[in-house]
Amino acid sequence: MKRMFAQSVIALLCLGFMVASPLALASSAADPDGTPQLLTDLQFNSPGLSAPGWTFGSQNGGAIAVSSTVPPSVNGDSSFALEANYPASTTGGQYVWADYSVAALTTEDIYIEFWAKMPDAKEGCKFLKIFGQRSTADGFANATLGANYTGGDQAAIVNVEFGDGSSILNDGQNAIFLNGTHPSWIGRSYGTATVITPQPDGWSGSNWGTSWHHFRVHVKFNSGTTSANEVPNGEIYVEIDGKVYIDATGLYNRNPANGPINYIELGGWAQTDPSSFDVWYDNVTISTGGFLSEPLPMPPTNVNVS
Repeated sequence: MKRMFAQSVIALLCLGFMVASPLALASSAADPDGTPQLLTDLQFNSPGLSAPGWTFGSQNGGAIAVSSTVPPSVNGDSSFALEANYPASTTGGQYVWADYSVAALTTEDIYIEFWAKMPDAKEGCKFLKIFGQRSTADGFANATLGANYTGGDQAAIVNVEFGDGSSILNDGQNAIFLNGTHPSWIGRSYGTATVITPQPDGWSGSNWGTSWHHFRVHVKFNSGTTSANEVPNGEIYVEIDGKVYIDATGLYNRNPANGPINYIELGGWAQTDPSSFDVWYDNVTISTGGFLSEPLPMPPTNVNVS
């Protein structure tokens, strides 16, 4: 499957963009970087909000709970899932979190897979965030796959934000857009990285509908402990409902002074959302070394990658 994907995208680069040698297409950010090891499998069989290794919380009117709902599939899934509720606000500050710490592993490489839905009002929050360990005040490396809350197409997933490591404050100064626009916005990775964006469009707010959607995300921080020995080998991969939106390798996405990955956060910060809304998560698996599943079959309407 991975070999077929790598071969097929070569003919489709006009739909995305690429900067680097074509030889880099031999590898994909979806490929395992070692032996896959499961760290956590978050799913619930009862209403209790508790899971080993996870912390949950909310502030400024937000709420998080385990609630009854239609499960993502009929393959033995329970009828309970994680529900994050955000109140309407024009000033911001709503915060709901489900965090899983991987700090003890000192890893720079994480694979995340889950189901999510936004069945009612379509609004925005950080949605999925990978935090790096802080070496100094406000110095951290992270990546954000956010649902838009800045106006326009609310709840749309437009890009992955990250920092290219140019400064110790390494947050969301750079971005890879799901539709392949603004290729130079990857910062100092431009000209060294291979970035493939096979889909002609991003994920619009209307794509949420009322049903569950399947996400697979891989983030690998580039290696190196100083500016002299850092290597542009960072990776970012985003797949939604079996469609590959971002497959990026050869990135600078961490300042050498920043530590490895600290924790993964679901939900997160929200602001300027005119309507109250819910984001649901279920069957959240986090692993090192590789994904623990194969990609979902691509929907028949996806003619860009096969």
